[in-house]
Amino acid sequence: MQKVKFQQAESTDFFKVLNQRVEAYFKTNGITRKSNFHFVFKNLFFLVLALAFYALILSKQFSGWQLYPLFIFFGLFITIFLFSIAHDASHNAVSEKNWINRFFAYTWNMLGVTCYFWELKHNVAHHGFTNVPGKDDDIDQSKLLRLNPNAKRKWFQRVQHFYAPFLYALLSINIIYIRDFQLLLQQNFGNKKVEKHPLREVIILFVTKAVFIFYMIVFPKMVLGISWGEILLLHFMMHLAIGLFIGFILVPVHVTNESEYRLPDEKGVVHNDWGRHQIEATVDFAAENYVVNWLTGGLNTHVAHHLFPHINHIHYVPLTKIIKQTAEEFDIPYRNRSLVNILVEHMRFLKALGRENNPTSNPDFNVKAA
Repeated sequence: MQKVKFQQAESTDFFKVLNQRVEAYFKTNGITRKSNFHFVFKNLFFLVLALAFYALILSKQFSGWQLYPLFIFFGLFITIFLFSIAHDASHNAVSEKNWINRFFAYTWNMLGVTCYFWELKHNVAHHGFTNVPGKDDDIDQSKLLRLNPNAKRKWFQRVQHFYAPFLYALLSINIIYIRDFQLLLQQNFGNKKVEKHPLREVIILFVTKAVFIFYMIVFPKMVLGISWGEILLLHFMMHLAIGLFIGFILVPVHVTNESEYRLPDEKGVVHNDWGRHQIEATVDFAAENYVVNWLTGGLNTHVAHHLFPHINHIHYVPLTKIIKQTAEEFDIPYRNRSLVNILVEHMRFLKALGRENNPTSNPDFNVKAA
């Protein structure tokens, strides 16, 4: 396994200046970098909504087609809650106390996603090596979709921009019921090699998956008295909605014609400093919109998240203004698009990746992708 590292900043103090300005923002306003009342209220709001729809499902007041929107809204609200609290907790961004972060990080497990593998795949591999083929699992994970110019191009990917939304719809099903078990056999995550996954985490994986299946499938079936076929279809439709929601939030921010990809040289060095690369590899959408920020757990302000994952997402909108100003001063491109625009550009870039070996401006991929 090649160890990869980013080049140290030589001619720019961008990240140093940015850190100073962010520090001054919190000090001047006398606020914490972690969670606040706004964060607590927001998460309680979405948790109550999710529990309300779960109660409606179990109320026996609805049947047949009426159950489908209830399952879909239950799934979406519980997903928003998940990305609002578990995601921050995994980055130690909820509290200064580690045990509080660990406690809330494991809400991933109670909602079907294995916290241990999420953090290896997301925190270690994706955040450490964003858009670096061979290190960032998020752009290497699919054999059906070509998400980076270093991946071998297959004939059927010429039409991947047409079938990609259908694969995104299956994303939640894949994460919960397939990917977590595949990761049990994986050892390399970014630069980190795990010879053997802790037995404790393996046990937690299986136990919490069983709990998830019970309250999501078995218990509603028992209460409602419906067939296995109907409850499984309801569960499947719920996951299709969740998959589309997270797919179109998580993938486009790193996979557009504006997102930079970089390859390490033969010594494993990426010729860019880490801070600048995070901005160049990421595109925000509706970054000034607090409603979108609420619904996405701050993932629309994705540049701020990648530069400061340890800061709670509730602060990302004002931090994004600081990032934008500082990036402009150092002549670094900061991109913020509308939600419609980033989705359109994402689909266009998928089309280009499926039909061209190297649709990027980086000549390093001319040979690699051939």
